[in-house]
Amino acid sequence: MKRNVVEWAVLGASIVGIAVLAVVLIGEGISEARPPDPTVEVRLAEARQGAVGWIVPATVSNGGGEAAEAVVLEATATVDGQEETSELEVNFLPAGTTVEVAFGFSAMPSGEVVVRLVGFRVP
Repeated sequence: MKRNVVEWAVLGASIVGIAVLAVVLIGEGISEARPPDPTVEVRLAEARQGAVGWIVPATVSNGGGEAAEAVVLEATATVDGQEETSELEVNFLPAGTTVEVAFGFSAMPSGEVVVRLVGFRVP
């Protein structure tokens, strides 16, 4: 039975596709798993007054190789001479992504806003 050009092209594409898939799967299996690594960058210079207080934007990134769930962050700042805390939760943070968030304070923070990672879950 003779094969025509289209059949040979489909066969060649199929073999290449299977080979690429095999290489990717083997590479994933061999590579070392990197756990989630959430980091936060606060942008105090972009803070603005909202209807119920001051909004301080931040960017949360996950530089790890796995996703993180329920990422809880706590920001502390000096507001009107007293220490004030703002807490937020990012429900899902996939590997290699960033999420825009905002911390809320009763007035404009004076000085640095310090953020700490309270914890997260690995799905």
